[in-house]
Amino acid sequence: MTYQTEFGGGWTQRKLDVLKKYLRAYTKIFKRNPRARFYSISYVDAFAGTGTLRRPALGGLAKFLPELQEAEEEFRKGSVRRALEVEPPFDHYIFIEKNARKCKELEATSADFSNRHVKIINKDANGALLEWCGSLDPKRERAVVFVDPFGASVKWEVIAALGRSHAVDLWILFPYSAINRMLVRKRKPPKAWADRLTSVFGTRDWENRFYSTTAFRSLLDSQGIESVHKSADHRVITGFFVERLETEFVAVSKPFPMHNSNGSLLFLLFFAAANEHSATKGLKIANDIIGKLDSY
Repeated sequence: MTYQTEFGGGWTQRKLDVLKKYLRAYTKIFKRNPRARFYSISYVDAFAGTGTLRRPALGGLAKFLPELQEAEEEFRKGSVRRALEVEPPFDHYIFIEKNARKCKELEATSADFSNRHVKIINKDANGALLEWCGSLDPKRERAVVFVDPFGASVKWEVIAALGRSHAVDLWILFPYSAINRMLVRKRKPPKAWADRLTSVFGTRDWENRFYSTTAFRSLLDSQGIESVHKSADHRVITGFFVERLETEFVAVSKPFPMHNSNGSLLFLLFFAAANEHSATKGLKIANDIIGKLDSY
C-alpha cells in the first residue's frame, strides 16, 4: 500500500482536527433539525490523496503497547477516512484525485465503509469542482467542500464558483509560503509567477497591494529612477486573500495559522460560508473550533 505524503507533523493533525470537528457539527445539524433534513448533504474533498498519511512503521514495540498502536492508527488517518467516520454520515461523499494510482487507494479506503455513498473522480481538481458546481442544485442540496491544494494550484474562478453556489461551506488552505516565495523582493515577479498569482487571487490588484515604487533623482537621467520593491508582510497578504473571499462568500472566519517547527508560517486555514441563511451559524461553529485549537 502507498500513502498520502505527510510532511506537516503537528500542524497537519491540527488542520484535520478542525475539519473533523466541523463535519461532526454539520451533519448533526442537518440530520437532527427537521427543516434541515429537507436537504441532501455532501462532503467534497478536492485533493483527496490516498486517505492515509505517511508515517514510519512502529516496529515490534507496537505489539507490547496496544494503546500506542491505536494512537498511531488515528494519526495516520487523512481527511478522507476521518470524513467517512463522521456520525451521522453525509448523504454523499465525493473524492477528487488527479493521480490514478491514488484513486485505487481511495477505492480501497472507501470499501471499508460500504454503507457510505462514495464517488471518486479521477480528474484535475479545478475542472472537477467547476463541473460539480454546475450540477449542484442549491434548492435541494448543501455541501462542505475541503480544498487542501498542493502549492498555489487552485484557480480563483473555482473559489468564486463555490461562493456563488449559495450552498457550500468551504474549508480552504491558503498556501502562504508558496505565495510568498513568488513575491520576490526587489522587483515584481517574472511573468510565469505573476500569472500564477493572478490566477490564485483572481485579479492583478495584488501588484499594487504587495509592491511599492520609490523614485530617486539621478545625475545621469533627468527623469529619475524608480525602484520597485515588495512592501507587503504576511498580514497584508493574508488580509488581501480575506478581502477576495469576502467578495464571493457571505462570511469568512478568522485564519487558523500553521507554522513549521522553526516557526515559519506555511499555511492559513479559512472557513467561508456561501449560504446567507446558515452563514452565521456556520461561522460561529468554525470560529469556536479554531479558537479552541489555536489557544493550545
